Amino acid sequence: MKPSSPKRKRLPKENPKPLTARWPFRLFETLACLALIGTFIGGGVYYLRTAPEFRVRTIRVEGANKLADETIIQLSGITNADGTLFLDTAAIRARILKEPYVRECKVKRHFPGCVSIAIEERTALATLMVNNRLFEVDDECNVLRELEPDKPHPGPFITNADGLGYVEPGKKLDNNPVACALAVWRAFSQTAMSREVTVSEISAAQENRLCMYCNELEFEIRWGRDNFEKQARKLDIFWRSQTKPVRCKSYLDLRFGNDVACK
Repeated sequence: MKPSSPKRKRLPKENPKPLTARWPFRLFETLACLALIGTFIGGGVYYLRTAPEFRVRTIRVEGANKLADETIIQLSGITNADGTLFLDTAAIRARILKEPYVRECKVKRHFPGCVSIAIEERTALATLMVNNRLFEVDDECNVLRELEPDKPHPGPFITNADGLGYVEPGKKLDNNPVACALAVWRAFSQTAMSREVTVSEISAAQENRLCMYCNELEFEIRWGRDNFEKQARKLDIFWRSQTKPVRCKSYLDLRFGNDVACK
């Protein structure tokens, strides 16, 4: 008779911990993991921001003639404490474009530690006189800066323009008589006559009667509101055809088609 094998007793199964008991540990593990990753990333970013290898050591300015390089650098707000990796070039460009003399600006990073700023400057074309104040203006009616009365000024004075409102540097003028006066000056500057006389003033009181005054002439030259290049050519032809001094006493009017009225 074979001995009977002992019966194995089954151990009682442990009841698994309910999910509600385990989720705090899972949450803790997840948060710890995220904190570790965040610390690692933050440390890396901090290193890249402050690493001497990536700090700005050189700022190169291109295209500045009227403005000094130091002025552009100051406007940019860049210092040697900044890192090239995280420079906000769009914000730098926006700050520089607030300067009225800057027409366009491009900012580029050159790793590891150089920034280049290329600008295109505006050029003063004439001097606007408003309420006994003088302002430089460019060919697009942008007010560039205010001038002292006794300082040299670019181009002729543009006077008697109404409806200008408040004028300050950085403002773009929305005034057709002023725009026409600037167009007259541009067109006249291309003539041979412009090398023989000095234009002192262009009165923009009326859009269809722009009066130009020259130091050497006792009469005013009246321009119409458009076709300034054509009027300038007509004036130049008339000027070259005349025996000097021209026998006009009051005005020379260019507003009558192909004819020139001289009185």
